[in-house]
Amino acid sequence: MTFSTGGYTSSATMGLTEADTGSSGSSSGGTHVGTDGGTAAEPAPTTGGSSTTTGNLSGAFETLDMSTSGVPTTTNDGPATTDSGPDATTGTSSTSGTSGTSGTTGDGTTGGQGNPPPANATDENLLVALFGDQGTGNNTKAVYDLVLAEKADFVIILGDFDYGDDPDGWASEMESVLGDSFPVFAVIGNHDADAWSGYQDKLKTRLAKIPGASCEGDLGVKSNCTYRGLHFVLSGLGTKGSDSDHEKHLAQVLAADDHLWSLCTFHKNQRDLQAGDKPDDLTWEALQSCQDDGSIIAMGHEHSYARTRTLTDVGNKGASHGATGMAELLEVGPGRTFSVVSGLGGRSIRDWDSGLHDGQSWWASVYTDNYWLKNGVEENNFEAEHGVLFLRFYVDGDPNAAHGYFKNVKGDIVDEFDIIHK
Repeated sequence: MTFSTGGYTSSATMGLTEADTGSSGSSSGGTHVGTDGGTAAEPAPTTGGSSTTTGNLSGAFETLDMSTSGVPTTTNDGPATTDSGPDATTGTSSTSGTSGTSGTTGDGTTGGQGNPPPANATDENLLVALFGDQGTGNNTKAVYDLVLAEKADFVIILGDFDYGDDPDGWASEMESVLGDSFPVFAVIGNHDADAWSGYQDKLKTRLAKIPGASCEGDLGVKSNCTYRGLHFVLSGLGTKGSDSDHEKHLAQVLAADDHLWSLCTFHKNQRDLQAGDKPDDLTWEALQSCQDDGSIIAMGHEHSYARTRTLTDVGNKGASHGATGMAELLEVGPGRTFSVVSGLGGRSIRDWDSGLHDGQSWWASVYTDNYWLKNGVEENNFEAEHGVLFLRFYVDGDPNAAHGYFKNVKGDIVDEFDIIHK
């Protein structure tokens, strides 16, 4: 896709992670003991049982100023190919992220079978892996191994790569597991800023090897990309560049895009939309643009996993950000989105901050060092592990259906949910 705003366009890939450690533990019976020792109500209402009813729904280069003519988007033509990696030894199969009942559309019928897909649909069964806050070493390599085991089609890294300002070392470790041409895209994190030109060069080089990928703008900072029919914005809001410029960019590119599925990806997040105590680093105006478009919001920065229910009023805490519907079934479309933090890429694992977040009704699932909530039901006796959020689009023959799951490196399904685009 091409936008009228001039700029450098190309194709790329990339990877990252980070997290903090804490004491393990959990609660039961609808309440849990927080880190301050007090008892608090669970943060989200239950949804009628502990088992999910979901299943398979089926170098820095800056933007060039080309105000008069612009630069057309460049793509690498040819069939999209990825390194499929070794067969999974644990967990889900390559064709369906998880097992379960067939997914349905909002009216209870499976849609899409037998009908030609719309031109703006993703590839069928497209599987995307998302994680941030990597670090280096065995935990990070285990996350890469999981990506291959699940046979993901590509990766979006949500910032904070190696925490060492070492682009060569970070790229070398990634290549030792994923190879040098596996499709990886990434967004800048605060721990990547000092050596960003080197990281960005690595991403540019990888992008050039991805057939059919297209990215426009300042890659990983203020860019928007399409690959295999999925549209996604890589935004450095809160890390690099002015808030107003990022807000304007998000609003413009989302309004101009007509793909069925779209993601807004950031490293930073808002306190209400993560499990810990990080401050507000994005802006509600930017996230409102994502909601208005029906784009899924994916973030890192906090070293844990946290997913909301469907949100219809992002930024309005007094109305619980417009949280609605079931924990395990989400709806996206104009005016409806959900947000997720996937920050368990290898660095560390942090605690649930009960003092800040207990009683918040918008949570569907949370996975931290001391607290695990799975679709509104608290889980006990666990040891938190690093892992990856997987999103599979166009499932069960329905281009409007998607399936999500978070799997840890031990092969456990930590969270599982269906998504309907309306």
